[in-house]
Amino acid sequence: MAESSQLQMGYKIGGIDKLEPRYKCAHCHLLLREPMQGDCGHRYCRNCVQLKFNEAKQKGEPSLCLECDSSDSDRAEISPDRTYPDMAIKREINKSLKVQCPNCPCDKVMQVRELDDHLQECKFRPEPCELCGELVAMQSLAEHKEQKCHRRLVPCDVCKERVAFESLDEHKSSTCIGSTVECEFCLARVKDNEEAKSSHWLEECPVGWHTGQCPFGCPEMSEGWEKHRVQHQATHIDRLLALSKRQQQQQADPPEQSLVPVFRGAAAAAAAGTSVPASELTGSDFEELSRLKEKAAALESRMKSMALPTDLAKMLKDLQGSIVQGDKVKELLQVIKEQFDNCYDKIRQYELRMQKDLEKKLDIERKHQELVKLLAYKEMKILDLERRVEVLEHAGYDGVLVWKITDVRRRKEEAREGKVCSIYSPPFYTGKAGYKMCGRLYLNGDGAGKNTHISLFFVIMRGAFDALLPWPFAKKVSMMLLDQNFDEHVIDAFKPDTSSSSFKRPSTDMNIASGCPLFMPLADFENGSRGYVKDDAMFIKFIVDKSDLPT
Repeated sequence: MAESSQLQMGYKIGGIDKLEPRYKCAHCHLLLREPMQGDCGHRYCRNCVQLKFNEAKQKGEPSLCLECDSSDSDRAEISPDRTYPDMAIKREINKSLKVQCPNCPCDKVMQVRELDDHLQECKFRPEPCELCGELVAMQSLAEHKEQKCHRRLVPCDVCKERVAFESLDEHKSSTCIGSTVECEFCLARVKDNEEAKSSHWLEECPVGWHTGQCPFGCPEMSEGWEKHRVQHQATHIDRLLALSKRQQQQQADPPEQSLVPVFRGAAAAAAAGTSVPASELTGSDFEELSRLKEKAAALESRMKSMALPTDLAKMLKDLQGSIVQGDKVKELLQVIKEQFDNCYDKIRQYELRMQKDLEKKLDIERKHQELVKLLAYKEMKILDLERRVEVLEHAGYDGVLVWKITDVRRRKEEAREGKVCSIYSPPFYTGKAGYKMCGRLYLNGDGAGKNTHISLFFVIMRGAFDALLPWPFAKKVSMMLLDQNFDEHVIDAFKPDTSSSSFKRPSTDMNIASGCPLFMPLADFENGSRGYVKDDAMFIKFIVDKSDLPT
């Protein structure tokens, strides 16, 4: 259904209600685009035929004509195989109808055949915005993307990060670095107001008040964090220095071990019972403490020689910030990986869609070839019908034919070049139920008269009433080339040879022609002083004796 819905239906034009019904598609009720005609005579757009057929096929129903009477049990089927191009109505629409561009406010008026090309270049053509999907006039699309689209990227005036315009307020209130601060204990981002910081400290921070423990490992904190921090500042510094020495040792022993966050490490040490009473220490513990004290002194000396900041807490806090930034990079890499996977999936979908489009294109080309063959067949049928109409217009039933031949000069050239050596006259009859006959003329001669004479012959054709007529044909035939100056007609007559196959009852469309290959010399025919050809036209007359024949 998704493929069918993308098919282009009829032309959307102004004043469609005033349009004659024969110019409207029976399915989309718009001006016909590539009109097709069903067996019932009703018309549809080419794509509407396919669309209707697909819809009926999905429902498991026959695709029947919408215009035919629903009570008719013999409603015409509308499908690509049962409809044919209606070239007549297409020519009529293209030549006689003028329409205005449907893209408001474009006011250009043109013929229908120019509409498709105009719609491709019309500056008011609606185009979907790539960001939000809104339809915008083509000439305003760039301005929409830069100034009006609610999903356009704009820089945050606080942190300068580019975010979608519709998400800017949410970004400023939640994720913007400029509107948040770091928790001094756990380094999490918190909104920069007292209420948010207090709520984080009391409910969320892993080393906050709600834990009931000092982040530096003190056993008690009954007086509250603010007072406890001021009263025990020296103790906190000692514990921090001891912890840094321990971590320095861990870094020296396992090189791959990373430094854990200071405050979280202190809280973990306190929770794990790292601070123990002095009475429980053994001799080996005192030796270990001495070694640690020596290492701490060496570390302090080394730090002073390297001119590192004396505020060790600040240095460790900066290191913690680097670790947090590393986590952000890791999250960014994860987002990039997900986007890459998404792009790969889309590429795969596009490849499958291209494969389907290729198969559809091959199917369309096959159908196009079938339609070309069908169109050629229809054109042949039209030519045959036109020939039959012409025959009926010129047919005579009294045994006399006056045959007017036009374009004599061109026909003579074609005969000399061998393109069209002979031409046939319209048929004529000896009566409504009589013999069917015609004439055949060679303007450059035939047989003994080739290149020297005009050859004129009489032909017996197969008729509808041959079974009622006497055979072989035995009536006298007279042939005349009429002088349009009324001076001297060229006349020849003959009595049929009844033993010749030319005058027996025809078993095919027509018998072998019989007549006069030396009817008239070409030199006399082309003599300009004679009146045999005037205004590039000539007249030949046949007279058949029809006595004793049925009328």
